[in-house]
Amino acid sequence: MHLRFTAPYIANPVAPKKPTGKSSNPSESPLSTPASSGRGFKVQVFYLAASSNSPSAPIKDALWFATYPIIPRIGDCVFRDGVYYRVERVFLYENLAAGWCADVEVTFYGRR
Repeated sequence: MHLRFTAPYIANPVAPKKPTGKSSNPSESPLSTPASSGRGFKVQVFYLAASSNSPSAPIKDALWFATYPIIPRIGDCVFRDGVYYRVERVFLYENLAAGWCADVEVTFYGRR
């Protein structure tokens, strides 16, 4: 018996539309959102001190806003004020107004 794998057949492919040149806002790119800028995505990062048992972990809760080229994913590390934090949870938002596009919950990450 011989098995052969083929790519799925698309009966009626849709060709991408060409820009007409008459846009209401020519500076806006199709991938930009109110929460993203040309430099990256705005996120709100929060650290809860009670979530860490390490003696070298920061003892105060922290909340900050940052802009990253991509939204941090679970397992990624972020750096702030001389401390590395590991991303534990990410909550994405669909914002229609200017603001942040994700909440990122982090814990202390002690480098060895």
